[in-house]
Amino acid sequence: MKKFLAMAVAAVMVLGVAACSSGTTEETQETEQTEETEGETTEETEGGEVLLMGCSADFAPFEYYADDAVTITGYDIDMMQEVCNRIGRTLQVQDMNFDAIVAGVQTGKLDVGASGITITEERQASVNFSEPYFVAAQSILVPKDSPITGYQDLIDGDYTASVQLATTGDIMASEKMPGRVSQFEKYGDALAALMAGKVDCMVLDTGVANAYAEANDLKVLDENFGNPEDKEYYGIAVAKENTELLDQINAALADMEADGFFEELDAKYFSES
Repeated sequence: MKKFLAMAVAAVMVLGVAACSSGTTEETQETEQTEETEGETTEETEGGEVLLMGCSADFAPFEYYADDAVTITGYDIDMMQEVCNRIGRTLQVQDMNFDAIVAGVQTGKLDVGASGITITEERQASVNFSEPYFVAAQSILVPKDSPITGYQDLIDGDYTASVQLATTGDIMASEKMPGRVSQFEKYGDALAALMAGKVDCMVLDTGVANAYAEANDLKVLDENFGNPEDKEYYGIAVAKENTELLDQINAALADMEADGFFEELDAKYFSES
């Protein structure tokens, strides 16, 4: 199993200037990549049956917009493209709010969800998950002059945090810092709140935190948010009834692990610091 490595993708981190959202659920937003394929989860193409994947494309390096501001790229995109290559499907990607992805899979609007989705018991009640393909942790992102030195400061003090709605960071921070967490639909909005001084820190996945720190002159604390046992395992969400697709995805992931695909993917998107 692969572990998070520090990285920086400053070129794509323009989200830091985004305006803060109200924190209420927005309508699903589609990209031009899927604008003409909504609902076509069974359409036949030259590359095989379409597989519609939902993601929240503000989660670099796992999914984010390329320089053309149209194409979604990233770790999860490359992974799912390879899965599709191996199972004879054509990948289509739909950008949407993170908290709508699992519901989209559950109701059949999406074939899969792949957006750095942590496997949890609550989510498993609605959808099935593939075998884990990534191990992650939650980080604490702060201004460089912040008095916050570690996780315990947040637990014992009265500091506030921003999070993306329905993420593991939201779940953990809301549980451990009740009443002191501001939720936002998009990571960029949560980051903007931190940079504007509206909150004291941001709780988010380690790799993304490192990228935000590099791009916005912030810092990631050495100590993770939570306890050492609070590891997270990313999985691909699939509808409960679609066991055939789940079996195909798991077989493809196993082959990709065995033949070194994930090592190449790690080398492409992550580098040791």
